[in-house]
Amino acid sequence: MSVNIHLALRVGALESLDEAEAVKGALAAVLTEHGIRNEVQLRKFREPLSVKVTTGKWPLSVRGFGVWSTAFEKDVTDAVRSAAPSAVVDLDWGYPDYD
Repeated sequence: MSVNIHLALRVGALESLDEAEAVKGALAAVLTEHGIRNEVQLRKFREPLSVKVTTGKWPLSVRGFGVWSTAFEKDVTDAVRSAAPSAVVDLDWGYPDYD
């Protein structure tokens, strides 16, 4: 069974533009690995210095969300920590079918 979800991921407490670019690259790799790179928006911001990943108008449709989300969250955390050890990761799932 699949579930529709919205993803809101923000990485903050970044120390430089170079660190933000490294986080953006690391997240791009995770998104590609999980097959959702073309379904989300990945952006770097200067004020405040951060990187964000969000779904657009349409939610993601994910089969086996419980297992997938656990693996995705771990991969995101590991990727961000390798690029920016002191960064803060804020990941939130939205459920448009239940709002």
